[in-house]
Amino acid sequence: MSFALLAGMNALALICMYLYFGKRIEKRLSEEKLLDTLRHQAGEIAKDVLPELNRVTENNITLLEDKVEQMRKIMDTADAHIQSMRERAEKEEPAGKPEHAPPPRGEQRRVRPVRESPAAKTVKGGREADGGRAVSGTDTPEGSSRSYIMDLYRGGISPELIAKRLELPADEVELVISLQGHKRKNTR
Repeated sequence: MSFALLAGMNALALICMYLYFGKRIEKRLSEEKLLDTLRHQAGEIAKDVLPELNRVTENNITLLEDKVEQMRKIMDTADAHIQSMRERAEKEEPAGKPEHAPPPRGEQRRVRPVRESPAAKTVKGGREADGGRAVSGTDTPEGSSRSYIMDLYRGGISPELIAKRLELPADEVELVISLQGHKRKNTR
């Protein structure tokens, strides 16, 4: 009986080992199947998402191209306005140099003191301005430079460009424009 008992115990041990290792092998294979399934699903999602991303990207590029084209049209319009203003200024210019035109870049401008009204100080945001500060300007009376600034502004030129062209501070140009607009409202 000892041989039968030993053979039975070996058989029982082999069955236990078979079940144990069989479960481990099955578990590993199922993890591989799960990973394969996940990889397959990720590939399917990528196939679905890439065309959508391409469509959205093309749409964004089209929008950007439209905006660039709009900007080109605006710049062309601005260039046309500037050219017409130059032509108009050349036609209105007397034989000599106009009084209200800025001097050529190489020439020196005379500096003259400007006194600001209390309204001008208020418009500047409450900052105190020196009554005798020197402001670059032309040799023309103050009214002529104001009308020249307003002509340029009405012609569609921005206050920043007017200031740069006349070599004046941008705040001063904006002040003249706002004061002229305020005068018009009061006269109506």
